[in-house]
Amino acid sequence: MTGSTQVSVRQRPSTPMRRALGLEWAHHRDGFLLYALLAVAIAVIAALTDVRLGWVAILLAARMPAALAEDGTDDGRLQRSALGISRADAVRARTLMVCAAQLVLALGAAAAILLAQWPPEERHWASFDIRPFENSGPTPMGPIDHLVDIGLWSGALLWTHALVGGGAFRLGERVRSIGAMATFLAVCLVAAVLFVASITGVSWALGGSEFLLEARLGQAITLLVTLGGGALALVLAQRRWVRRA
Repeated sequence: MTGSTQVSVRQRPSTPMRRALGLEWAHHRDGFLLYALLAVAIAVIAALTDVRLGWVAILLAARMPAALAEDGTDDGRLQRSALGISRADAVRARTLMVCAAQLVLALGAAAAILLAQWPPEERHWASFDIRPFENSGPTPMGPIDHLVDIGLWSGALLWTHALVGGGAFRLGERVRSIGAMATFLAVCLVAAVLFVASITGVSWALGGSEFLLEARLGQAITLLVTLGGGALALVLAQRRWVRRA
């Protein structure tokens, strides 16, 4: 009996953090693989047809803190205790697992955007049309338009994780999927208002002479606050969750 126990201990990952990640993977492996298959399917469908389902992957990514939260039983706590995993390491491992699942779905949504055929008149919510002549047709979106869109909703995902993810680590509290998705949509709305306000402010500062420059600067400011701010907010939130663990 003693010999088998020693073998089992030696076969464990060498650090509590690696054991915590292994436990998270064991709990959520099937769902993670399902998300990966869904991301690939969404990208392939967008490339081969006119059907764009990237929004499905984005909303699933927004609810990920709720999807990977524990079910409220003591099973997870008992398993962590048996493996010598501290609550702080469990928080770090859960945060990384949520981020990894969000990244997989975000890559699928981004591929769907980049591989899809977009009509000249269609626009992302933070894109604009620059026409060289008043009577010319609409200008098709370019790579910058797609990358700005991807960056903005990716930042909204980071903000959502930072704002709602802590509920998964507080005893007696559970993150709700609808609440997570509602938070994501609210962050997107704030980003849209910020985009308009940024263009207005830059236009006032420059005298309204260069719309293309004003619009690009508005996109850059919105990206900085949404994507850069979201990444910083998640790092700070994760540190706070670890301290409270």
